[in-house]
Amino acid sequence: MTPQCGEVRPGATEVLDLTWNFAGSRATSASVAVVRNRALVVLLVASAGLFAQACSDAANPGTDPASAGEGDGTGLELGNPAFPGAPSARPTSPAPNGPGTPTEPAVDPTPGTPVDDAGTPGTPFNDASTTPPRDSGTVTPPPAAGPRPTRTCTATKDAEGFFQLTTQTGGYAYWVRLPPTYNANNAYPMVVGAHGCGDNAKNFATWAMAPAAQRATQGHIAVSVGAGRDGQCWTAATDEAKLLAVVDDVRTCFYAHQKKIVLAGYSSGGILAYYTGMRSARRFAGILIENSSLGSAFGGGTDAAIAAAGWKLNVAITARTGDGSFPIANIRADRTKLQGASFPLQYRELAGGHDGSSDDWSGFLLPKITTYLAP
Repeated sequence: MTPQCGEVRPGATEVLDLTWNFAGSRATSASVAVVRNRALVVLLVASAGLFAQACSDAANPGTDPASAGEGDGTGLELGNPAFPGAPSARPTSPAPNGPGTPTEPAVDPTPGTPVDDAGTPGTPFNDASTTPPRDSGTVTPPPAAGPRPTRTCTATKDAEGFFQLTTQTGGYAYWVRLPPTYNANNAYPMVVGAHGCGDNAKNFATWAMAPAAQRATQGHIAVSVGAGRDGQCWTAATDEAKLLAVVDDVRTCFYAHQKKIVLAGYSSGGILAYYTGMRSARRFAGILIENSSLGSAFGGGTDAAIAAAGWKLNVAITARTGDGSFPIANIRADRTKLQGASFPLQYRELAGGHDGSSDDWSGFLLPKITTYLAP
């Protein structure tokens, strides 16, 4: 094993990234090169070593993983002054009462940069660049990309490119932002995320799923699930079906690569992402987690959930050593279990509390998806 040192990030007392390469293990990575004039998609697939990234462990006594909670009243940092699209208020993020069942009242967030939710006239995307192609002979996609969209979805983007849709089945609302060069002939990675307690789908979309720092070069379809949970916590056992319904619905509208769909979540939303991702692992390329816990998703059934996963999907975790909602000892326990089961894990710890940050997504989590590929 050869360790490689990482970086020190703003706000951290020390960050040390270590990467292990396991000989003999197999993972697959892929990249898509796109000629912008809608001409060609080239899929390059190469073998790569299974890897896991970990950060140095500061001495931090903790509790049993099953005791992980969410919501010590510290709230959610919905922004970073460096990112004008991220909110600045910090709504509280109540603690779950048992795996995936947060119960304390939530607080409505206040967005830092107002965005006209009333549907300020923008650019409708039912035009040729975003409508599923009718001429199936124009471009033949790689078989691995999966089926093309099956319907034309019409909405109006706001000034920042975000728009809201509702699933055909169940009527669940969700927010989307497409890559700036989106072309319906090309298949894209997709990240589907769930907010924390007290936040809402639109707000989470702006600071986590498509943060301002990434929008000009955004290469993935960014989705933030609302599904009637705006301002609330998620209950994994009952909300799992809503999350899956949104994943399916987006794919009928936009060309998401079937092997590059990633789940994501902050805090309570991280519990939902873990719960859904592990239980339907073969549908997803990976899971991105900010300040949340696998143990909170499954409690005493965590080991069984890991063992039952359909494949060892990619997991990226960013955590805070002073998080009072999800104690670092519990996050480290998650790390140990995932590494012990040979899941490809990328992990880092920073100083700080439970607050979320746009930089966690633009600087660490979202860039990881470029190598994620489901079997």
